[in-house]
Amino acid sequence: MSAQAQVTEAEPNLSGHPMEIWISRVLRLGVILAAAIILLGLVIFVVTTPSSGPTSVHQLLHSGEVSVTPHGILRGVANGNATSLIQLGVLALILTPVTRVAMSIALFSAQRDGVFVLITSVVLAVLVAGLTGVI
Repeated sequence: MSAQAQVTEAEPNLSGHPMEIWISRVLRLGVILAAAIILLGLVIFVVTTPSSGPTSVHQLLHSGEVSVTPHGILRGVANGNATSLIQLGVLALILTPVTRVAMSIALFSAQRDGVFVLITSVVLAVLVAGLTGVI
């Protein structure tokens, strides 16, 4: 097999709609970014946590220093809190598929597929309502 044939096989198929390509890139970037943030938070946590600090996830979650609101997470990150940084990574991971659903609405709208726009809009509304605690 020639080197050119090997390169061609390794390249992804980019024959889809341009929005589909952007959706796949956003998903990949979101997961990589979330993993990097979580890893950075874990490294900071291990380096800065004293030996008397929490030794398990259960202890960490019940230590009273965990804020799960976006404002609290951002405030903790601004203060250099490793736990808040890990939470930010988890939040980025959660928001990645939500972003994909929102981008799918734009894709279906561009394709003038009203039924899928409606269905995907309902899915997005349920996701947002669940994330904000409405349902």
